[in-house]
Amino acid sequence: MLFATEASKHVESLKKIGVEVTIPKEGCFDYANVYYLEEGVAALTHLTESGEQSSFLYFKSGMLLNFLRAVTLKTGVASSITLRRFDNLNHTIYAKTKCKCISINGEKFLDYIEKNPELYKLLLQSLSDNLINLLSISTDIVTKPANIRVCQILLDFMTDDDPPQIPRYLTYNEIAFYLSMHVITVTKVFKALKESGIIAKKGWVTTVIDRERLRAIVEGEEELGYLR
Repeated sequence: MLFATEASKHVESLKKIGVEVTIPKEGCFDYANVYYLEEGVAALTHLTESGEQSSFLYFKSGMLLNFLRAVTLKTGVASSITLRRFDNLNHTIYAKTKCKCISINGEKFLDYIEKNPELYKLLLQSLSDNLINLLSISTDIVTKPANIRVCQILLDFMTDDDPPQIPRYLTYNEIAFYLSMHVITVTKVFKALKESGIIAKKGWVTTVIDRERLRAIVEGEEELGYLR
């Protein structure tokens, strides 16, 4: 994440070539534009054959997003394998909450950063963020049990309220797709968390009652039995 003063400089630079827009919840980001996310949460998604959204990567405020196509068309790719995979990609970025953004035409953005090298740092940081997050989730899928992975996503995305809330866009199906597990497994983990007094649910709102125990499960300091 950028320091506040540095982020402010980037925002002012981007406002010179872009416009501030608001993407409504469940709205789609235009593939031709690059966006700087000022507020909200968005996700890179793929539509399944049944029409459901499968999320692969989440974006929070302070991140640059939707630049892959513009960068690739401008610079090309290094191998035929990558080119084949790129041609087969059918992903779209959707707003998981209402998102306030700076929208910049993709070609204009790349031309502008060539004249303003300080923005290369923002682009490189965003590329690094995405790569690290994808590597982390891919590694966790094959090395960590389901309960730890579910608890980790709750820690990552719970709100700053007191007590913290689990965002409503993190449905059982959403978590299951993101973590490559069956929705029944997610349901069982949530049930175990409720019965253990770690989370509580009232109506549509799920709150984290004991974030330290949630962290302890993620760190392997506490076991959470859920296979029943």
